Amino acid sequence: MIERLNVTSAAHERLKDLDVSIDNTLRLAVEPGGCSGMAYRATIDSVSLPLDEVLFEDAEIRIVSDPNSASYLDGVTIDYEDDLVKSGFRFINPHAVKTCGCGGSFQA
Repeated sequence: MIERLNVTSAAHERLKDLDVSIDNTLRLAVEPGGCSGMAYRATIDSVSLPLDEVLFEDAEIRIVSDPNSASYLDGVTIDYEDDLVKSGFRFINPHAVKTCGCGGSFQA
C-alpha cells in the first residue's frame, strides 16, 4: 500500500462508486486559480503517463499526480461528506496557510 495522501473510508467508497480503480485512476492536479491562489483539479483517467507519481494505492483504487502537483498534495486528506447543505469531496491540506470558504482552493 502506498499512502502519500490519506483517503477516508467515506471518500474511498465514493471513489469506488465513481469507478475509480487500479486501471481507472484518479488523477489529481494543483493549478493556479480559485479565490485563494491554487485550485485542485480531479479527473478519472485510464491512461498512465511516464511521469505519474502514485500518491495512494491499495488493492482497489489508485490516485496519481504529476510531479509538480505532488509536492502540494503530500499529506493531504481526501474526505467525502454527504449532507443536505453541501455534499462532495473535501481536501484537507496541512500545508495550506489559507483556504477559501468552499474548500476548493488554497494558498501554500
